[in-house]
Amino acid sequence: MNLNYRRKKRERHHAATQDEDATSAPLLEHQLVPRGEAQLVTTKEALDEALAHVRSAGTFAYDTEFIGEESYWPRICLVQIATTERVILVDAVAVPDLAPIFELVADPSLLTLVHAGTQDLEPVRRILGREPANILDVQVAAAFAEMPWPAGLEKLVDRFAGHRISKGHTFTNWDARPLTPSQLRYAADDVRYLPLVWERLRCELEARGTLAWAMRECEQSGKIPARFDEESQIRRTMKSWPMKPAQVPTLRLVTRLRDTIARGEDLPHRVVMPDETLAEVVRQKPTTAAQLAGIRGLPKRFAQKYGEQILSAVVEGGKMPPEKLAHGKVTEETGDDRTCIDALLAIASARSIAMGLAPGMVLTRSDLSRWWMSRNSTSPEPLFESGDWRVEAMGTWLDAFLKGDASVAISWKDGRPSLAKE
Repeated sequence: MNLNYRRKKRERHHAATQDEDATSAPLLEHQLVPRGEAQLVTTKEALDEALAHVRSAGTFAYDTEFIGEESYWPRICLVQIATTERVILVDAVAVPDLAPIFELVADPSLLTLVHAGTQDLEPVRRILGREPANILDVQVAAAFAEMPWPAGLEKLVDRFAGHRISKGHTFTNWDARPLTPSQLRYAADDVRYLPLVWERLRCELEARGTLAWAMRECEQSGKIPARFDEESQIRRTMKSWPMKPAQVPTLRLVTRLRDTIARGEDLPHRVVMPDETLAEVVRQKPTTAAQLAGIRGLPKRFAQKYGEQILSAVVEGGKMPPEKLAHGKVTEETGDDRTCIDALLAIASARSIAMGLAPGMVLTRSDLSRWWMSRNSTSPEPLFESGDWRVEAMGTWLDAFLKGDASVAISWKDGRPSLAKE
């Protein structure tokens, strides 16, 4: 899939918004939901005034609309902010300096509400050199209140605000100007209802006794992964194109070089060198510019501009000792292992649901398998890290359950499973 295809797809979605009625769905009337049209900010002066209001509010919802498939770093086109009084849409094309907004997101004295906000928070660290602070992700928190993980924004607004919103413009052409009324309404709804959702969600979590767990998970999940994960890219390539240990050092060097080129050119990795092409470079071991140019999928301009660097990486990788990547599993599961792991997962999942927790947030099969398969080794791996809320929620009980000192009893109450006294 190339950039032209993605751009054309966005343009088709953008064209469709021209005919949509942006005022068809009435706004929810509630004191925590800002009324009226969103303020579109297109000047620095207007931005300064809007952010002064946000700072005085103390709590605000935050989101961004970006195009991520055409550049190394996602290109932010619009920033959405909401307090209980105002919705503010910052046109990042007209006001490209977004650092003042990021300063608010990094301010621990303010509470920033997001929904699935990892990508929206990434520019804060990159631009300011500081981590986002005091972030509450309602998608994460809702997993502690009988909501599935992950739950879309429309489901959360429906559940906690009793209101339905449209989510039809996710892949629209956000850098086109002017933005349509329908786009602006969609963007505003991304943040308009978050203060109300959080207030009702917070009250429910307090009643359930899971608020502290939710807050701890929000803090942990808010940690932003690195843009370039060398190991995961190497493993992804090898999953489709297996390689010998002697080829791994070259794969590592070419993968690392691809990232350097992509960052410098401000292009996605796949545009600079698709995974299949990268694998072919490693396999064919070109030694001349002509041989490199003959590798399918390598753009001509990159072969000419960075050819010497690519060839040098191939030569250097060939001189390095073989490297065997460790497998994720300690040992292969036997039939009995699979039976036990699957049974424990089913029991733990049922217990999680009865506690009002999304099972996928508590425990995954890969986590359980890793722990089960290493339990009798000389260096057994813990199921949960020390201090993790999951120890309190599941780990302590599971240890006792496996020793025969605990059981699980689930009853059906008010149309839902609930945890009976254990």
